[in-house]
Amino acid sequence: MRLTSMDINNKEFKKGLRGYNADEVDEFLDKVSEEYEIMYKENSNLREKNSFLEEKLDHHVKIESTIQNTLVLAQNAAEQAKSSAQKESELIIRSANDSSQRMLEKAHDDVLKINDEYDRTKQEFAKFRTQFRNFMNCQVEMFDGLESDYFKSYNVGNEIEDKKMGEKNTETSEYSKLTLKNIDEKDFHNNEMKEIKSFFAKD
Repeated sequence: MRLTSMDINNKEFKKGLRGYNADEVDEFLDKVSEEYEIMYKENSNLREKNSFLEEKLDHHVKIESTIQNTLVLAQNAAEQAKSSAQKESELIIRSANDSSQRMLEKAHDDVLKINDEYDRTKQEFAKFRTQFRNFMNCQVEMFDGLESDYFKSYNVGNEIEDKKMGEKNTETSEYSKLTLKNIDEKDFHNNEMKEIKSFFAKD
């Protein structure tokens, strides 16, 4: 059982033949009781403060733990967001690369098709030019034959004139052939691209 100031004040000692002076003992006990009371109150105050500080410390410890957990969660969320953003950016870049590659491949295929179409058209044009030249040559030869037959039919007695006319017709035919050839070659080489471009422009 703890000792109180009242216990000190009410304490009675047995008196002996040669004991202490009772008044001095009582006076000292009163002082001890007062000091004990002061110390007891101070101790109570300190206990209350200590309890209050412990409560505050526990509160701050809990806050610190909550803050640390929040920071850990925030850090994890940031890492997840960063990882997700990185994956999304990789997907976007991969998709863009695939799209650009497909566009390049399509453009390359289109260029090949256009080149093939140009070569085919050029070949067809050259074939048509050759056929048309042969047709014109045949027409010129047929015209020369008809012209020769005409002069033979209406100038029977004039063999010299027929010969001269035949030579002249031959020269005319050869001249016509050379002229057509020269015009055809010159026009084709100078205007080949213009004619092909004009052909495509009309379509």
